[in-house]
Amino acid sequence: MAETKKTARTSMRSAKKNAKMKKIPAGPAKPLVSDLIGQRLRTYYDEVAKQPVPDRFLDLLNQLEANSAPKKTR
Repeated sequence: MAETKKTARTSMRSAKKNAKMKKIPAGPAKPLVSDLIGQRLRTYYDEVAKQPVPDRFLDLLNQLEANSAPKKTR
C-alpha cells in the first residue's frame, strides 16, 4: 500500500512538472473552435427565426387548437 502512495505522489509530481513545462507562449488570443461554432449557430438561428411561418404550419396549429378547445354542452 505504501508503494501505491509513492507511485501516486510521483506521478502527480511528474504531471505538475509537465504542466509547467508546456506553458503556451504569450501571443494573440485565438478563438476556440467551440466559440466559432456557437457564433455561427446563433447567426443561422437568427436568420431562420426571421423567416415567416409557413401557411401550412399555421393551418395545422389552428386545427389543433380547434380540436383541443373545450366543446360546449347543452
